[in-house]
Formats: sequence, C-alpha cells, structure tokens
Amino acid sequence: MKKLLGLLGTISLIVPTTILTVSCSTNTKKINIATIIEKKNLGIINKSTEYEIRQAVLLNNPKLFTSDFEITNINISEGSGTARLIGQDKYNGEVTVSFYIVPALEDNLINTELGVISSKTESTIRSAILSKNPDINTNGFEITEIDSTSALIIGDDFIYNGSVTVVFTIQAKKPNLSSVITEKDLGILSDNNALTIQQAVIKLNPKLTSKDISITSITQTSAKVNSTSSGRYTGFVNVTFTINGTKPEKTNLANVITNQNITTVLPNADPDIILNALVKDNSKLDSNYVRIYDAGFNSSSGWGWARVTSTDENVYINPKEGYLDLTFKVDENLLATDLASVIINTNLGTLDKLDEITIKSQLAKLNPNLEVNYVDINNITEVSATVTSNNPSKYKGSVNIIFKLDTSKAVPLASVLKQTSLGTLNSTDEDTIKQAIKSKNPSIDINAIEIDAQSITTSNALVKSTDPTKYSGSVEIEYIIDTANAVDLSTLIKERNLKGISDNLDSGIIRNILKFNPATTIQEKDLKVINKTNELATIQSNNLAKYKGSVEVQYEVKTLVGYHYDWGGNFENKIALNDKDLLTSSYNVINLSFLYSNVEYQMPTYNPNNPVAIKEGIKALQSQGKRVLISMGGATAEHMKFRSDQKEQLKAAIKSVINEYGFDGLDIDWESASLNSSESKNVTAQALKELKDEYKSEGKDFIITMAPEFPYLRKNTEGRNYKEFLDGLDGYYDWINPQFYNGWGDGVQVETSDDAAKTGVQQNTYITNDNVDKRGEFYYLMSKYITSRPNNQNGFYQIPADKFIIGASTNEPAGRGAGSKEAFNKAYNLLNSDGIKIRGLMTWSILFDAFEGMIPDTYGGTEPKIMWYRWSYSKWFDESFGKLKNVK
Repeated sequence: MKKLLGLLGTISLIVPTTILTVSCSTNTKKINIATIIEKKNLGIINKSTEYEIRQAVLLNNPKLFTSDFEITNINISEGSGTARLIGQDKYNGEVTVSFYIVPALEDNLINTELGVISSKTESTIRSAILSKNPDINTNGFEITEIDSTSALIIGDDFIYNGSVTVVFTIQAKKPNLSSVITEKDLGILSDNNALTIQQAVIKLNPKLTSKDISITSITQTSAKVNSTSSGRYTGFVNVTFTINGTKPEKTNLANVITNQNITTVLPNADPDIILNALVKDNSKLDSNYVRIYDAGFNSSSGWGWARVTSTDENVYINPKEGYLDLTFKVDENLLATDLASVIINTNLGTLDKLDEITIKSQLAKLNPNLEVNYVDINNITEVSATVTSNNPSKYKGSVNIIFKLDTSKAVPLASVLKQTSLGTLNSTDEDTIKQAIKSKNPSIDINAIEIDAQSITTSNALVKSTDPTKYSGSVEIEYIIDTANAVDLSTLIKERNLKGISDNLDSGIIRNILKFNPATTIQEKDLKVINKTNELATIQSNNLAKYKGSVEVQYEVKTLVGYHYDWGGNFENKIALNDKDLLTSSYNVINLSFLYSNVEYQMPTYNPNNPVAIKEGIKALQSQGKRVLISMGGATAEHMKFRSDQKEQLKAAIKSVINEYGFDGLDIDWESASLNSSESKNVTAQALKELKDEYKSEGKDFIITMAPEFPYLRKNTEGRNYKEFLDGLDGYYDWINPQFYNGWGDGVQVETSDDAAKTGVQQNTYITNDNVDKRGEFYYLMSKYITSRPNNQNGFYQIPADKFIIGASTNEPAGRGAGSKEAFNKAYNLLNSDGIKIRGLMTWSILFDAFEGMIPDTYGGTEPKIMWYRWSYSKWFDESFGKLKNVK
C-alpha cells in the first residue's frame, strides 16, 4: 500500500533549542522572507493550529527563528492547507506555505489498555481497539509487532500519523469436559441426588474436582454434567446411571418436609445445592421424587427463596398449591477461594511501568493459578499494592503485594517541562492547564503528569509525575487568568435561601446552591466557600476566568435520613432512587443498605440487584442537593469481624465501593454479635478516620454517621456497645441517629422531679419505647439525657445536640415502636422548652413511607387495619424537627 510518509519522508516536530542572538548592526536593509524559505511544502502536521504550522516552518527552514515571521490566512481544504508567512524584524515580504493535515494517532487511539482478549490475532486486537475507541477510523491504522502482551499500532496512509503501543492480556483457553470425562456410564447409584452423581463422576474420572463441575437436568436415569465458571474446563457431558432401591410409601409432601426454613447457609441458589440442604433438614425426604424450581436470592439481604414440588404423586402428594415454599440464607463467599492460596508469590520484582495492567500481567506470570479477571488492584503506591476480589463467589480476602519500579530510564520532569510560563489561560481546570503545558512543551507526555489540585491558584500550580518510570520530581508553573469575560456570580446565583439542608459542609452548601439555581451553567468545582457559620456562607468563584465576585447564602441544617434497599416486602413501595417523588421529598440523606460480610475476617461487599440503576439514582439524588451514604452492617452482618492487621484491606474495600458508586460517606449500623470484638471496632474506626483524612487531602468531603440501637449507647453494656466507635471517631463523625425502635421493652428512667413534671411520669420509673401514649416523652428524655447533660442513672454516652438525630421506624410494619405525628410534636416542643436543638429525624425506611394503603397497626401483624398516606413520616418531620424559621 502506498504511504503518504513514503512520499513526504518522515518528519519530527520536535524543534532543537535555539540561541537567539541580538545584532547591533546599523544596517537596516531587510531581506525578503521568500528568499530564505527553502521548503514551502511543510509536509505532514497533526493540526492546523498556528503553533503546529510554526513548528513545521522552523523545522523545514532552520535559518529562521520564531520571531522572524507572523502566520496569517490559514486555509484548510480536504486534508491539506496553506498559510501566509509575513516577514518580521529583519525580513519583509510574504510567502505562502502548504502542508498536509494528518491527525496524530495518539490523539485518536486514546484507550491503549485493551483488557482481556481471546487471542492475539490481528482481527481480535483490531476489534478490541475499536471497542475501546469507538470513534477511531477502522481503516486508519495497521497492527504490527504483536507479542503476548502488546502490539505496535501504526497510522495508515492519509488518516492518522505516528504510532501507539497497545497492551492486553490473553484469556487462557480451557479444555472441554469431554476430554476428561471418559467414563459416562456411572453404573448403579443409591439415588439421583446431585451430590451422589457428582461424587460418582469424580470417582470414575479422577482428574476432576468438585469445583470443576455441577449437575443439572437430573432424571431417573441420566443427568447433565456442566463445567463451572470457576472450574478448569468448558462445555458439558451427559451421563447415565441406574438407581438401586424401591419407592417410599405414598404420603403428603408436607409430611416429609416439616422444615421449610433451611438451616444450612448456602453459597448460591443452585437447585441441587438447595435440595441437598433440604434433605439434610428433612431426613424422611427422598430427593429422587421432588424437584426445586423458582429459586433465587437477594445479594443485599442474603435471603433466598425456592419452591419444591413432587415429581411423582404416587410417592408424594403435592398440596393444593402444587408446591411448598422454602427459605434459606445465602453467603456467596462459601465456595470462594482465598486469594492467599493462589497468590503465592507476592514479590513481583521489578516493574517497568506503574499501572494495573502491568501489575496484573506480572502477578499472573508469577502466580499461574490466579485468574486475574476476577481481581482488582487497589492502593497502588510506588512500592506496593493490594489485590482484592471483584467477584465474591470466585475469590475472597485480599493480598498485599510488593515490587520495585525500574526508574533507570526516568528523566527529571523539569527536563521536558522547560517552558513553565503558560501565558494567558481561560480556565484553571486540569485539562486546560495540561493542554497549555503540552502546547508549550510538545515532547511531554501529559498522561504521565497530574496537576496537584490543592496547589492550583489564580497564578500558579504544581505539576507532578504520575509515572515514576518516566518522570521524576515536580515543577511549578505560572500563568495569567483571562478574566475579561468573567460573569458576576450575583447575576447567576439569584436564589440564595437554601432552606433546610442536610449539612453545612462545603460540598453540601455548593450542591444546594446549584439545586436552587438550576438554570445556571456553574459546576460544583467552579465554586468555593470562604466563610461560613451554622446559617450563613460566603461563596466565591473557584474559576476566575468564568466567574467573579461573591454571594452570601443562608440555610438551616435540618436533616431527614431515610434508609433505602432493593429487596422490598409487604406494605412497602420499592421506589426507585431517581423517582420524581423521592427527588422532591424532604429526605435529604439517603442511606443505602448494606455494605457487609457475614463471615469473620472477610472484607465487606455491596451487591445491589441493579448496580447501573443504583449509580444513576445516586447521581440524580445528589443533583437535588441530597447526600447518599452506604450503610455498613445490618442484621445480616452479625458475624462481621476484622483484625487489627486488616486495616489496609478494609480501607481498600470501603474506598472501592465509595468511589465506584460515588457515595458521600458511610453509616455505621453494626448490631448484635458484630459488636463483640473491641479489636474489630477499633480497626474499623481507625480505617474510617484515615479515609476521611485522605479524602480531605483530595478536597472531598467524607461523611461518617452511626445508627446504634439505643441500648448500645449505654456505658454499662458489656462488650456490645459503640464505645470504640464514639471514642475512635470523636471529632470525625458528622452525626448519630440512634434506633429508638425494636427496643423490646427497654427504655429510659425519669431522673429528676422536673422531668417527671414535664412528662407526667413518676420520677425513677421507666418510659419504654413500647409505651405508645408516652412515646413523645420517651423521645424527649432519650434526646435530653444523651445530648445535654451527664447522667448517672441511665449512663448514656454523650453526643452533641447538633450531631444528634432521633431515629424511629416509619410505622409498625417497619419496626416495633414506630414514630407518629403526635410523638414528634411532643418531643419537639419539650426539647425546645429546654433550649435543646437537635439535628433532625431518621427512619427505617423510605420504602414504607413511600407506600400508600391499608397497613397493620401492630408490629408483625398481617391484617391491614389503618390507612397509611404516602410520605406521612416526611411530613411529620416538616412540621416538627424540620420546621424552618428563615422562610422567605
């Protein structure tokens, strides 16, 4: 194929350093520039900018200096162009030069890490490039120098100029099951239970293990042996067998399945696994005459469901519905392999590049049993990283790895970033600064540098290397901000009363400014808070090229927290996060449930049913000024526990979820046995403190809250309390919303005669959370004794009133001891009479509040008796603890 490069020759646009000399000659005669231009055809340039044309002129005409000419009349037509050079200083006259425009390949093939591909054929690599770079011209490049992990991509003909190296990982090929299952007749079996068949297959074909195969499509004489995703093979094989035995006596299915709640914790909802566990709990059941169907489970709650039916009514008679319902608990980690067992070599030696692809490639090379597609690399530093699982059913745990970087070829950043005065910029965002650096320093790789966000001012910033194998050190740059077109903030931020907001952290204030001024094009990064109080804040531009001046906004911190989850149930509305009614509701903090582990020393995970919908919903909520937190714990996490040496792993696990979903912070909702270990609570508190500090160093807020069941706030509660969290996170937590429900008869003792008079309850007696008539007084005394004075009789830990929120169940179906309009108004008025201003309310859950219809009037009830109106709880908040004083 004929190449343009072959016609024009190879041209480099790097101009050697030139020393400018000043002539003192008195000869003022000027030379026509046309006589100096030796090459009027400049060859190939990547862009038709004045800068690119100037560099090409100087390269082709080395007698000229940059100050010798001006460039005008740039004309472009179908891949070629012309420009007029006008002589300056010692030159006069003018001359027209021509050039071809061929875009740089590196500017169009941006994503060079292709991930895992099936083979290293040219067609496979091309498909991967097009998938990662959908806008690139498929005919614009050739693929050469293919090896096991990379290929050189060269721009082809008139379409792209230059070359780029792409990297990839070849997916390991698995042999077919038919190559190892040579004995397909299993002979006589005692039953057709999946486990029995599996054991027989493995016995006759000893190369297999239980992790390689699963059994489905079971009949009285045959079954299908399937390869598993985590196994070493692909495909399936059919096997046959004969069952030895006689049929059981005819009876009702319910007579042999007396335990429908399976006691064994299962790894998934596989019908065969469920059937094995069902037989274990019901010893009279013969699995040959039943089948499991409609099986599933919820990753967030850990609860599973299935139905069992008779396959032979001459043996088991089905109930009239035709089935029995089954329930069970699921822990996806049960079949997972510990990462430490497959990552034996943790010292990766010397790496020539610091990125995830390079680390994974070396990790796989040194640990051939590891499937790197199922792991992520986190906490990457110049000497270490943490390997974590991205598939809880495949791998569990995490492993720290170490390595060295080959920095022998690294050059000082200052050697390539020589032009540090960038001139006038129209913005101080990172992309603008990087492009200006590239324009002034064309040989620099801007993908290997970053602008220190904390160092950016109106006149300078610090540039750092992000790739120690390429550049070392840092360089300070300077610039001038073009403020000529800056718009005054007062003309854009017209609504300055933000009403009730969840918090007065900088990002919360700015987010609500944008909510109340939706017509503006201002972005969150364009604003900064320079002064603030509990009710006022002064806002300035963080981008002086676009905006100028300042405005003062007002607000009140009024927090309404609601928990949300995706499993749902009776008397609930499984409302989507981006539902218009939720977006416009009074809920300004939404806690998503749950980040958890129910296995000791395993890292917590968050596994919603629809991650894409959750991420879209979080963005929608945040656009309306709301906070979205991930709640860690819950009732299903009673076995969650961590060691002190797992701090870095825990930080990585939490940070991974926070960053992936864009959460604003984390809520601690530990309950029951998970609170037994002081070590576990201490290391978690320390991990959260460090994460908050790290996010702060990046200019980000990281909210930390807690939701203890209220007995856990007593100092004399042995072991099971929040002492370590309260002490370890003192000065770091933002608020605490105790659960004043499901107290099961627990309560608060009336300590003084004044309190007795106010509540109408005799001194030294208890008000429990089950006392409906005194629930408002219960909320009042709990809040008062926890926030506003030390006490001896109740012995509660103390929480500042501005960091305290009353937590109540939405209604009785949601939890025993629910909130009510009367109770909240009573508590609000009593607290106000004492001058106690708490932060707001919390509820479990938004799903119950979003429901409308008849509901039971008692906890655990099933018969609807009273009417529930949608958003009743949030309206009670608006009328009490959410009431605003500064409404205009």
